[in-house]
Amino acid sequence: MSVIALTVTEFARGLSNFLNQVQYQGKTLDIQRGKMIVARVLPAGTTDGFPIDRLDAMLAKGPQLSASERLVMAEDLGAVRASLTTRDDPWGL
Repeated sequence: MSVIALTVTEFARGLSNFLNQVQYQGKTLDIQRGKMIVARVLPAGTTDGFPIDRLDAMLAKGPQLSASERLVMAEDLGAVRASLTTRDDPWGL
């Protein structure tokens, strides 16, 4: 991993160029104010998980539940939902 140390001013003046180096060359930027590093810019990692837009297709190809299995699953989901607590929405009207 290659690290580039920059002042805040250098970073601001060459923002696009430096972000390209992060994205395409995998470099890490240490942004300094005085002698102290105040921020670090590094390449975004790959996300783990499964794309939600492919969920329906995956479920359609998977094993099918019997009627009794679907009923048990629905009961389990109901129990989970009942145990969830909701947080107040600070943006709610």
